[in-house]
Parts: sequence; C-alpha cells; structure tokens
Amino acid sequence: MPIKRIETTVYFVKDWDSAVSFYRDLLGLKPVVIVPPVWAHFEAPGGGRIALHLQPPNGNEPAHVSVDVGDIGCFVDELRARGVKIIEPVTKQAFGDSALIADLLATLSRW
Repeated sequence: MPIKRIETTVYFVKDWDSAVSFYRDLLGLKPVVIVPPVWAHFEAPGGGRIALHLQPPNGNEPAHVSVDVGDIGCFVDELRARGVKIIEPVTKQAFGDSALIADLLATLSRW
C-alpha cells in the first residue's frame, strides 16, 4: 500500500485576502489557480501543493492532506481492514477518484 507522494495540503481560512497574500506575496509561492473567494492552489517547492479554501460561516473545517496512491480502491480496502474509519468511500470526481478517511481527515486521491 505505498503512497507515491503528498499531493496537496488544504487549509480552510477565514480571512481570504490575508491568506492568499501570505502564500503568494510573503512566501512567494506560485499560484496555480485562484478563484476568489473560495479556492486557491499554490505550487510548493520540491513538489506537492498548498490549497486554500474559504472556511464556511461558523465552520471549523480541519486541514487535510491529499496523497497520491496507485490503486485507491485497494488502498482504502487495506486501510479499512486495518481498522481505519472510512468517512466517504471511493467516489468518482472531475479530477479523479477520491475517498475520505479518518485521521485529521486525510483525503486520498488518484489524479
């Protein structure tokens, strides 16, 4: 069940403009896409990405980590067999297949 790489780390933010400015202007990360005020995606040095989502009103969404795996179905099945809580089963998305597992709400994706 090898993980190929960390794909994206997602942070939910309350102050959209300050968060985008921090990653783009202060840290100097290259924006891949910015869709104000709901989604921004930045390339991280050495691979992987950092994404920002606007925190819903009164929300308290935790950060999550997206990892790239070879066979997401087998990966999720193996985690389930090891006692990991599966929050959302493997689902087809526009960007590829994904599943949500319990940890700090890690998201598994196959791009």
